[in-house]
Amino acid sequence: MSPAVIASLLGAGLAAGFTAGLVGVGGGVVIVPLLYFFYAHPAWSGAQVPASMQAVVAHATSLLVIVPTTLVGAVTYQRARLVAWRAVVPLAAGAVVAAVAGAELAPRLPAELLKVLFGLVLLYSAQRLLRQPAGNETRRERAALPFLLLAGLAVGLVSSLLGVGGGIVAIPVLIHLVGLDLKKVAATSIGIIVFTAAAGVATYMATPVPAGAAMPPGSVGYVHVAAAVPILLTSTLMAPVGAKVNQRLNARALRGLFAVLFLLLGLRLIVVNLPRLL
Repeated sequence: MSPAVIASLLGAGLAAGFTAGLVGVGGGVVIVPLLYFFYAHPAWSGAQVPASMQAVVAHATSLLVIVPTTLVGAVTYQRARLVAWRAVVPLAAGAVVAAVAGAELAPRLPAELLKVLFGLVLLYSAQRLLRQPAGNETRRERAALPFLLLAGLAVGLVSSLLGVGGGIVAIPVLIHLVGLDLKKVAATSIGIIVFTAAAGVATYMATPVPAGAAMPPGSVGYVHVAAAVPILLTSTLMAPVGAKVNQRLNARALRGLFAVLFLLLGLRLIVVNLPRLL
């Protein structure tokens, strides 16, 4: 890889790590679009990946970055006692099972319909946050164990299929289903993502690539380790910074931040994928 390519990967790591620590989404929302571009332009990146495999490789490689990034963020939040382990354990249990299944299905299953449907879920979550009364910042945790396990399945499936860690599902679940204090949402989401991303990336590494479909040097299964390393070097440095900034924001600012994030992600998922379905 050229110095310009390495610099781009390092820069993406800075943005991904800060985003992961600040919002609790794992950083895949930054990493995956860059990797789409990375593999679609082999003359620039030096990485040759068959066109039919580029999305899967981008998702799998993103998950490898997400594991250490979210682990560092989770440690930072745990020191402040903001991780709600009562929600992490059941959600992560369901998510790990679905992440393994999703990673097995991803090379064969188009994700456009899933992306559009989840985009609609994000838009709904955004408007719920924007309409929430200002005084309703801390709520009683109320979800029963079976519902958390089922919600975890959704977290894991989206994580492994889209390479985004699962925070974009976990955060709405923690806000609307669990009723978690907003100050604990990002911390708890990151705790879930550590387990979910690890299960997904391990499955992608163990899944054989189709015969005749060559992967770039420095790859294990569908995971392009050589591209992931520069990103995770800087993402792990920035995740604690994002986590510390999160702890300084008030609940109203966090609510607005989550709403804007959901709105932008939801619109992007729908605009990009709906024409492909039609």
